[in-house]
Amino acid sequence: MPLFRRRKAATGDPIGEFWAWWTATGAAAVATAVANQDPSSTAEELSRRVSRIHGNLDWELGPGLHAAHVLVVTAAGDPGTRAFARRWLRAAPPSDQTWEYADMRRPAPDVTIRFEGMPPVQIDAALVTIEADTREAALHVGVHHPAFSELPEDLQKRVTFLLLDLVLGEELVETWVGAIETAVERPADAVPIAQLLPAVAQFAADHVAEDGGPSWRLMEGTTAAGHRLVATAMVPLRSVQLPHLDTHVAVSVPYKAAREDGLPLDETLSHLRDFEDHLSDRLGDSGRLLAHETADGHRILHYYVDGTTPAAAQLEAAVTGWPDGKVALDVSQDAGWEGVRHLS
Repeated sequence: MPLFRRRKAATGDPIGEFWAWWTATGAAAVATAVANQDPSSTAEELSRRVSRIHGNLDWELGPGLHAAHVLVVTAAGDPGTRAFARRWLRAAPPSDQTWEYADMRRPAPDVTIRFEGMPPVQIDAALVTIEADTREAALHVGVHHPAFSELPEDLQKRVTFLLLDLVLGEELVETWVGAIETAVERPADAVPIAQLLPAVAQFAADHVAEDGGPSWRLMEGTTAAGHRLVATAMVPLRSVQLPHLDTHVAVSVPYKAAREDGLPLDETLSHLRDFEDHLSDRLGDSGRLLAHETADGHRILHYYVDGTTPAAAQLEAAVTGWPDGKVALDVSQDAGWEGVRHLS
C-alpha cells in the first residue's frame, strides 16, 4: 500500500472540487491505473487534489473490504488535520463495487515494511509489552523488533508506529493506545505482537457501554480554592472518535440553589440536566457534549462542535432565558480536545 505526503493547502472548496473530479473522471482513471499495475501514473493528480484539502494529509490505495479498492485520505495521527480528513469522508459518494473510502489506515498485518537500503521488517517478528492504565483508559505499549538494531533511531520510531497501525489500524491505535515506546533491546516481559489486537479488543470492551458506544466516568476532586468539584466525562475521551468536532465551546452555567459544599440541590440538578438536553437538541450531529464540571455554584458544559457549521452561534442563541444568571460561552479552536485533556 503506497503512502504519499502532500504539499501546501489551497483555499476555496477543495473537498467539493475533489469529489466532483473523482466522480467525473478520477475514480475511473485511478481504477484503470491500478488494474494496469501503474498506480503512479495517477499519483500526481491525486496528490495535487488532496494537497488542496490540507497540506499535511496523506493518501493510500489498497484492497477494499466490500469493494475492489479503497482510497484512504488520512491525517496520519495529526490531531490538527483529522477534521479535514473526516469532512472529506463525510462528503464522499456512496461506495460501489469498485471503490470505498476511509479516513484512517486499516490493519494490514501481512505487509512487510521496506525502506530502501534497509533490511525488511517482518511484522510477525515484532514483540510488544502491554500495560493497562484504567485511569487514562489506555494501553501503554512498548514495541521491539530484531531489525531495530540495524535501523537509525528515526526509522526505529517510524517503524514502531507503522507496526501498530498495520496490526491494529489507525483508529484503534489513536483511541486505545496511550504511551508508545521503542525498545531496541528485547524486554523480558514481551509477547508476540499478534497478542496485541485481542488485548486491545478486550480492553475496549471493558471501557465502553453495552451498546458499544462511549461510557461515562464520574470523578471528584477539589478546586483551586479547596472546594468540592464533581466532573463527568465521556470514556474514552479522544478526538479521533469525532474528529470533525474541532471547536471547543465551554458553557458556564450559574446556579443559585446550592448545598453547603457548593454543589446543586436535587431540584437545581434536574433543571441543569434539562438545560443540557435543550442545548444538545439544538446541535444535532453538529456537536456533542463531552464532559461537564460542577463546583462553586457553576456548571461548565464542555461542548465540541464542527467549526464549519453555525453550531457555536446556535449554542449562544440557545442559552438565553436561564433564570439563575448570565450564561457565559468561551469558544476556541481545539482539534486535539486539549480543553478536556485534564478529564481524560
